[in-house]
Parts: sequence; structure tokens; C-alpha cells
Amino acid sequence: MRLPKSERLYSQKQIEALCTSGETLFHFPFKIFFSVAAPKAGKPVCQVAVNVPKRQFKRAVKRNLLKRRIREAFRHNKQSLYQILEDQNKAVCVFFHYVSPDLSHYAFLETNLREALAKLADRVTQSVHLPADPAD
Repeated sequence: MRLPKSERLYSQKQIEALCTSGETLFHFPFKIFFSVAAPKAGKPVCQVAVNVPKRQFKRAVKRNLLKRRIREAFRHNKQSLYQILEDQNKAVCVFFHYVSPDLSHYAFLETNLREALAKLADRVTQSVHLPADPAD
């Protein structure tokens, strides 16, 4: 299985808006940019993008491997976040920026992503309900 295209965040405008005006959260090895908004009809409650910097991983093969591992870990652990978003009638755009200089194994990424999603869920429950998506 793979992460559906509807759940991927690929708009350059939305990603730039997240990085400039969104909220941030750090949980090693991720720096997480996110924004909370009201859900829209026909759109998923969560859209995700993953970034692995070229400065730390020169080979595209390693960058793509890490991105695949992160997306797969998110896909396996997204249900708790989705449940909270649906209960609170909120939508969120999330941008995961990988900050570690090491090529991490899947098990390490999955445990840390699970903890990061728990932190993100706490921050989402505390956040103010915004009227619309940023730069939509």
C-alpha cells in the first residue's frame, strides 16, 4: 500500500506558507511544520509532505529511501491523529523535515514518528480553529 495522492501535500504555495507562517514542532529526527484549519468537503483531514535535505544526503537514492520510510511510517501510524482531527472537526497540513545526518532504519523512524504524531495531536487539540487552509 502507499499513501494516497489526496493525502500528499505537493503545492509549492502551501509548503512555503507552512514554513513561513505555520507552527513548528521538533522531535528528533524531525522538524515538523504544521497548520490547523477547518476541514473542506472533498479534501482529507490531513495532508503530508516529507523533505530530506540534499546537503546531508548527496545521493538521491538515500534521500528517496528515507522519504519512503518516513511516508510508510506515517501511513501505519496516522489513525490516532486522524481520529483526533475528526473528533475536533479540524484539518491539518504537515511538513516533515528530516534533520538527522544519519541514514536511519525503519524501526527508529517509526518509533520517533509515532511520538512526534502524539506531540502533534496534543498541539492540534490546543490550537485555535482557523477558518481556511493557508495559501489555498
